[in-house]
Amino acid sequence: MNTIRKIRSIRRIDASQLLYYSTEKGSKESKKCSDLKAIAVPKPDKKKPQKKEPPKSKDQKRVTLIQGDGVGCELTTALRQVFESAKVPVKWEVFVDYKDCETNKISPKLVESLKRNKVGIKGPMDPVFLKQLRKAFDLYAFVAVCRNLKGQKSVYDKLDCVVIRDVIEGEYSGIEHNVVPGILQSIKVCTSLNADRIARYVFKYAKENQRKKITVAHKANIMQLTDGNFLESMRQEATKHFGSVTFEERYMDTACLNLVMQPGLSDVLVASSMYGDVLVMMASGIMGGKSLCPGFGVSKHGLIYDTLNKINMNLAGKDIINPTGMFLSAALMLRTLKLNSHADIIQCAVEQLFQDTDIRTPDVGGTAKCSELTKAVCDIISNMEE
Repeated sequence: MNTIRKIRSIRRIDASQLLYYSTEKGSKESKKCSDLKAIAVPKPDKKKPQKKEPPKSKDQKRVTLIQGDGVGCELTTALRQVFESAKVPVKWEVFVDYKDCETNKISPKLVESLKRNKVGIKGPMDPVFLKQLRKAFDLYAFVAVCRNLKGQKSVYDKLDCVVIRDVIEGEYSGIEHNVVPGILQSIKVCTSLNADRIARYVFKYAKENQRKKITVAHKANIMQLTDGNFLESMRQEATKHFGSVTFEERYMDTACLNLVMQPGLSDVLVASSMYGDVLVMMASGIMGGKSLCPGFGVSKHGLIYDTLNKINMNLAGKDIINPTGMFLSAALMLRTLKLNSHADIIQCAVEQLFQDTDIRTPDVGGTAKCSELTKAVCDIISNMEE
């Protein structure tokens, strides 16, 4: 404190001296200025350095990897082995535990990583925390890419469609309660804001992926307000793309019937949460099994790639989970990262496995273990390089 007062006092003295030397009398004595000593004024404290983002290599893409629960460890381990074999230039930000220890909620560091990297891939998660992740990262839609794998037995062999569904509203809003004993109520929420952004994304996706027909599945004949609102958003967006893509409306039951009877006619199917969930399961079943189906969640912040595999605690650690959907989801992710050549390698390796071998996990009629199927894919990739 005394030092500060001394400095202030010296500053006042210096100021009075400058005024004096500006007068005629003072200018004659200005030669004495050389006797004055410079005073060192302490510099203000520097601001605390801001938290730096992890350095990004020009040759590597950063991706957030969420291990998940149950069979998630086996799926993500298999994925990393395939990436290593294919020499994919990806730097993982791994989250083995996605929960915050203090709050027991989704980790803010995980959300921060996803927003920074804009791309993530995950194993199956506990539904409670998955809902929290969707809210924190603002995931509003899920895209399931349902396409037959040559060599895999399925009911039909001409399926090539995409199902896009809402994941936060509709019947899956999660608002339900007891009105009185014996009477329960579930609230179906449908906002124009969410319906509009889903509609915009659907038409954008169709344009970018050369899809020619969009079919919206609904029950607006019964639920005129909620389903009617979702349908109206799709109609309004369709008017902006007239001539570039065919738009059609189908009642949900009719859409299911058409998918089963003539799966080859489906291109892009879009629906609200519960309807879309049913369509995804039907389409993945037609292609041979849900574990074969890749997909990803959509947010304004980025994309999280995923499979249809559930936690399956009863299968965890038994080495029998099917990692095929995870590999195909990763191939989709690599195209988003502009690593098309690496995506082609993984995609071709999976397709070659199904065409040229009988290596299958139990869920699709085989006896192979997850590790054996993974090794087979890695071996095919290694042979490609030779």
